[in-house]
Amino acid sequence: MPTIKFLTTNAAVDFPDGDDVNLLRVAIRNECGVPFRCASGNCGTDRVYVTEGMDSLSPPRRRERDRLGELLDQGWRLACQTYVSGDCALTWDPDQKPLDERAVDRSLPSAASERLTKRWLSEDDTA
Repeated sequence: MPTIKFLTTNAAVDFPDGDDVNLLRVAIRNECGVPFRCASGNCGTDRVYVTEGMDSLSPPRRRERDRLGELLDQGWRLACQTYVSGDCALTWDPDQKPLDERAVDRSLPSAASERLTKRWLSEDDTA
């Protein structure tokens, strides 16, 4: 079984061999502490630094490349845009802020976060 190590919070999550799992979804479901705001690749709050296993991650998507720019080449990824297929280890700044405050929906930030968390923790959500 592959393992994702969340070094900042000293958590580890195993997932079935052959699966590709969304990094942010795994972090939310297992209360691993990765900060997030929009979960759509716009704000950059959920950026993580990959210390091991970069080859186990999906190739960066356009939105991730646009948002991270040079940070991508330095080993940073957006958890919401990244899928994992094998062992990896990550770290992040628990107090990090969005890369672009304009990309954060300020109207209902906590309600949006609660809806997303509730959906990703529901039994109906199998992805």
